[in-house]
Amino acid sequence: MTLTLEEMYNMQKELDAKIVAEKGLEGQDLLYKRTLALQVELAECANEYRGFKFWSDRSEPKHGYDALIECPKCSGKGFWFSGERVICGRCDEKGKITNPLLEEFVDCVHFFLSIAGQYGWLDALYISEDAIEETRDEGLDGEVTGAFLESMYWLMKFHMERDRDEKIEEKLGRTKREICFRNAWYVFLAIGLVGFNFTFEQISDAYAAKNKVNHERQVNGY
Repeated sequence: MTLTLEEMYNMQKELDAKIVAEKGLEGQDLLYKRTLALQVELAECANEYRGFKFWSDRSEPKHGYDALIECPKCSGKGFWFSGERVICGRCDEKGKITNPLLEEFVDCVHFFLSIAGQYGWLDALYISEDAIEETRDEGLDGEVTGAFLESMYWLMKFHMERDRDEKIEEKLGRTKREICFRNAWYVFLAIGLVGFNFTFEQISDAYAAKNKVNHERQVNGY
């Protein structure tokens, strides 16, 4: 069952609370670290996208497959024997093709949700389907590469406007910082839904899977 944005938001708040408690971070303002972490994850996602690498013969994502498709290389075993056991480099050990681009994308989703949760900005995460479809019709400004730069710009502006908390949208009661954050999130979401042709179901399923891994990492001392 596809998660809603609110469910993902609440799952992230639960994970963040667990991390704060287990790492002894109570009372600390983690916004700077969350914002920088998101910038790093955006760069890692762009690196997996590879479309800006004009100097390379490999300017396509390494894997563009659905993560639930059985790997044809190892026939779904996750390994084969060639004198000795060889782990398949194309899929995980369960024989499913991995999708690093989707995984990097949802790593960014984690930190967008984390920042939204710190401020209580659930409403800022809701982007209308009409807005996404309009972007799909018009195309991303500067294609995916330009959209990454635009999302990074708004995220940096969100940081630089940290002392500007006055409400500039009286009807919605949003501050300038919230608007910057919302713009960064909107452009990023459009990268996934329009630029990468992910469905929201794929994103939410991948988020749930990675959220579970992140909980396990806290138990295992990651």
